[in-house]
Amino acid sequence: MRRSRFVVAAAVAAAMGAAGCQAAGADKAGTESVVLRLASIDPVNDNGQSFGPQAFIDNLATVSGGRVKAEVITDYGDGDPQAETNLVKAIASGDLDGGWPATRAFAGAGITGLAAVEAPMTITSYAAEKALVSEPVATKLLATLDGSGVVGLGLAVGPLRRPFAAQAPLLAVEDWKGVRFRSFNSPVQSQAITALGATPVNASVGWIDQVREGTLRGAEFDLAQYAKNGYGTEAGNVTSNVVLWPKVFVLSLSRKRFDSLTQQQQTWMREAAGKAVQASVAATYDENTLARKLCAAGVHFQPAGDEQVAGVRAALQPTLDRLAADLTSGPLLRQIQAIAAQHPQPDVPNGADSCRSNVVNGPIGAIPATKSALPDGVYRVAITITDATAGGFSKPDDLAGTWTLTVKDGRFELTCRANTDPANDCGRDIVYVPVEIGDLRGSGHTAYFLANEQRMAAVTGCQLPPSDTQPGHCGIGHPYRVTWTLSGDTLTLSDYRSDGYADDQYLVKPWRKIG
Repeated sequence: MRRSRFVVAAAVAAAMGAAGCQAAGADKAGTESVVLRLASIDPVNDNGQSFGPQAFIDNLATVSGGRVKAEVITDYGDGDPQAETNLVKAIASGDLDGGWPATRAFAGAGITGLAAVEAPMTITSYAAEKALVSEPVATKLLATLDGSGVVGLGLAVGPLRRPFAAQAPLLAVEDWKGVRFRSFNSPVQSQAITALGATPVNASVGWIDQVREGTLRGAEFDLAQYAKNGYGTEAGNVTSNVVLWPKVFVLSLSRKRFDSLTQQQQTWMREAAGKAVQASVAATYDENTLARKLCAAGVHFQPAGDEQVAGVRAALQPTLDRLAADLTSGPLLRQIQAIAAQHPQPDVPNGADSCRSNVVNGPIGAIPATKSALPDGVYRVAITITDATAGGFSKPDDLAGTWTLTVKDGRFELTCRANTDPANDCGRDIVYVPVEIGDLRGSGHTAYFLANEQRMAAVTGCQLPPSDTQPGHCGIGHPYRVTWTLSGDTLTLSDYRSDGYADDQYLVKPWRKIG
């Protein structure tokens, strides 16, 4: 259990003596210095990407010449799932002078005007988030706090939140079905997770233990905090190109406390907050280095395919519609969507390329009865050991070879010809021609490969029944699925999933239609 602790801001610690602390509280009477009790559910900028809160504390001392001092309570609420919302309530009631709770925490405290910030898959890059906290919509968002007991001094950029999952990444809508997924005390988050067919679970620091116990499948989380906490494979499957929502800090002060300050002190507070907002905008949010660090810890990054992303967006539309219909959130959402339209591409950490999860192990779902829509033709790719190594694939020598996939009338054949090393290329001691024969089923751009061992035996002379140990066996025949995209003559295959072995050769590089 985490324990709350008090720390005095480093920049003003030397200036604070016992007399200064005793003097705090009588500000209107002309006292030169004031001590503010600010709180956070986390240590200040412990993950290296919470620049705004740190800058707020530092600038309070700078702009006031040391006459406004911050006494910071960290780990407020000892990791309770309701801690951040309770922090908002404590600020609103005047029990605390202020802090920087995220926008997600306010609705639970009955303050709903900031909900549009969490519109799912809307603000998906740091460029968009920086615009959000800098443009006029930020002022309008903060104005919704009027009458709540909280004075909003500014919005500051925080980390982007992605789906983290155990077992396998959450790519398509069907992957979310029945999943228990951690949210963070937010109605918008809960609605979005429910819309995807999952069950939202309000959990705080204990969520990772629930994942380890198998009672929770994943969480909305950010790379910086995952790395800072020292997590690895527990929920180490990240959907790299899906940003659910940003974590946006609200630099806040209690209305009671703010009104007790002199006009000069209030000016200092707003000036410090303004500098903090700009510091969060000017900062660099290096997720590439974080991704490489997490890769070394066993984390896998997998991008969702275009069709999968479209399906997730469609499932989330009712959540956006509810926000749009709200009299307060609707106009704000439209302005946030306008910002998002100027920055439409989600941030995808480049460092994740070296450790993407090439193969997802697990059930592939119901196999359609319809033939795959992958156009008939002959597709080919030549793979070298260098190609496979550069892509971060395991056993790259097994993937070397010239592979040919023939698709015709709902059936497929896969063959491989050695490039330079017949003993190792194509990943087999005995290379059948073809390597696989079977039926090709599909739905949209998802193709399902079903090996047909009887046809394989008829063509190659391999032995039935299949056996892993019997020489000349016809193969295990586990079905698998991939997502395909055909642009001109270029066939790109991704999102391989199987509950058996891996056909990584599909993923190393694009194939070309040759016939």
